[in-house]
Amino acid sequence: MMKSKVGKEVLGRQFVLITALVALCVYLAPSAVKAESTEDEQGFFLGLTLEGTSFHSDVASSAFNIKQDGGGAQVSFGYRFNPVFMLELSAGGASHKTSDTAIDAQVVLVQILGYYRFLPEKSIRPYLKGGIGGYGLNLTYGSASAKMNGGGIVFGGGFRCFLSRRFSLGADLTHNMIRFDKASISLGQLSYESSTDEHARLTSLGITAGYSF
Repeated sequence: MMKSKVGKEVLGRQFVLITALVALCVYLAPSAVKAESTEDEQGFFLGLTLEGTSFHSDVASSAFNIKQDGGGAQVSFGYRFNPVFMLELSAGGASHKTSDTAIDAQVVLVQILGYYRFLPEKSIRPYLKGGIGGYGLNLTYGSASAKMNGGGIVFGGGFRCFLSRRFSLGADLTHNMIRFDKASISLGQLSYESSTDEHARLTSLGITAGYSF
């Protein structure tokens, strides 16, 4: 019951934050349109996303469990081929607490994404995205560590509001479906590796800031 309450509180804060961002974009959009604040048809894109995350894993342990709610950040670099299609490379991570305060958990990722962006020449531009990624789950306990690595698919959507021709703010929702196929454990100079077959899901809701050039 307490875990569910905490999760709802985190999602509530994220919802308020996203709602405030939407309201800001709606408020600023008319002046942005008058100033012709639309990005160039082609060029590079640099972005930063601050996000709240929800992690669900089939990894079982009788000693501890990974808490669902966490947070992290991603940086991204993309290229706009035309007004609607963009290809992006992103990297980031999210930290999650565990039921054992001595154990830290972190999810790291690298993704290649394709974007289909709607409403060319408009200041508020929604989009859909999809792609593939490489993922890692890192657990640390003092000098001991355990890692799981694998791949997966990612999809999501969101919008960007251009406050000028170059700078934008937006909101992004992303869902990752992950399959871990390798695991390793290390303690000092000793290490052990094996294959595994574990599945996980990572969902993120974030605020984005971008610069088009």
